[in-house]
Amino acid sequence: KPGMSAQEELARDILGHAKLLTLRGAPTLYYGDEQGFAGTGNDQQARQDMFASNVAEYNADRLVGTNATTATDNFNPGHPLYRAIATLAKVRRETPALSRGATLLRAGSDKPGLFAVSRIDTDTGREVLVAFNTSAAPLSGHIAVDPASGGFTSLAGTCPAAPQAPGSLALSLPAFGYAVCAAKP
Repeated sequence: KPGMSAQEELARDILGHAKLLTLRGAPTLYYGDEQGFAGTGNDQQARQDMFASNVAEYNADRLVGTNATTATDNFNPGHPLYRAIATLAKVRRETPALSRGATLLRAGSDKPGLFAVSRIDTDTGREVLVAFNTSAAPLSGHIAVDPASGGFTSLAGTCPAAPQAPGSLALSLPAFGYAVCAAKP
């Protein structure tokens, strides 16, 4: 995006995948998402070659999170998007509330900033708070949580171990950051 640094673009892309893998619905990842392939639009321009390409139009595309082009092999398990998506996919697999839980809005706005939901495991009633900073600046705030949720474990990002007061969790998120906080049983 014009005016956005490469680090901000990467953080924003990771944030988008965090939303995809923690909010309601069935996540769909496309070939190359984990390597920063963004394409230039439409189906034909959406997926470059994963391995060294001879297609000049593809090789001219910028990749998110790297200075590489598609002119060289791009399968890299160390790519920051690859690592983030792998972590989030594991969290989703191991946390039933994220794949089939009820959703309760905790914070939101029509402007960039804090967006948070609780995903509630329908079998156990266990709360998983998912919070996102959709702005380019760090933020701190208090988020309403179930008063019965006395402590939290971080599944991704940084989560406070306990609410500041019953029903209120103080959370700080970096620019384009996120946290997945599971209430302790």
